[in-house]
Amino acid sequence: MVRRATRPAVTTGLMAVTSAILVLPLAIYFLIVDFPSGTGWWFILATIVLHIWYFATLGYAYNTGDLSIVYPVARGLGLAIIPILGVFVVGESMSWPAAVGAALIVTGLVFVAMSDIETATIKRTVRSWWIFARRWRAVKRFRSQVRPAWMLAILTGLVIGIYSVVDAQGVKHVQPALYMFFLQLGGGLGMMAIQSRLETRDAFIDEARRHWKILVVGGLLQFAAYTLVLTALTFSPVSYVGPFREISILVAVAYGAVVLKERVTPTRALGAICIAGGGVTIALAP
Repeated sequence: MVRRATRPAVTTGLMAVTSAILVLPLAIYFLIVDFPSGTGWWFILATIVLHIWYFATLGYAYNTGDLSIVYPVARGLGLAIIPILGVFVVGESMSWPAAVGAALIVTGLVFVAMSDIETATIKRTVRSWWIFARRWRAVKRFRSQVRPAWMLAILTGLVIGIYSVVDAQGVKHVQPALYMFFLQLGGGLGMMAIQSRLETRDAFIDEARRHWKILVVGGLLQFAAYTLVLTALTFSPVSYVGPFREISILVAVAYGAVVLKERVTPTRALGAICIAGGGVTIALAP
């Protein structure tokens, strides 16, 4: 839905705030019956900051790249990071099948990358990495040869891994639906504050009028989806919950091809399948 909006970055912020407004009565109820502890508020603050980063990078990535590229790369990288953080930060264990799943994810990311970048561009990028390793000043040259959508998708993947671990700890102190309410409200307002420096007031009004259905439906779907994830995190390790949700990658690539009429090559499709397969492997690992 966001990808089809006129200004995806603006729509992302408006959608989050809209969903928070719609579920405000539910949030008030949980504030009354299960008020968060002091520690819980710190986790709420942390997830708001992380999701402002998430909304911004994802929104800008959709501005410059196809859904079938941005979504698999962002979610796939985040998926690979989650088990690593789960093991070394939270102290969870990871079996060898989970390691195989991580390898599948990396393989899928390579396939998706190869489907989007021409051979000449790949050679220039490899050469830039080599120059960058030898000379720090070469960073500008490296950045000039990497597509903005790719860099933004990678940044989105990094924050997905981080906020997944933070949220897994946060819902131990805050009711999941209430946690999601503050996440949506704070993250959405933060995103709108960033966009206000780039867009005019009329742009926000125009986007709300033209795409109000996306704001309402998309916002509620977003709230429901991640609230379910947060609820699952209250009784299952993040190393398993995080990856298992990534079967949506196949849906995103298929949607991009069928509805948005994006070009999905066999290589890109195979990459998405590897990423999703790796996620399922990790999720089902003992």
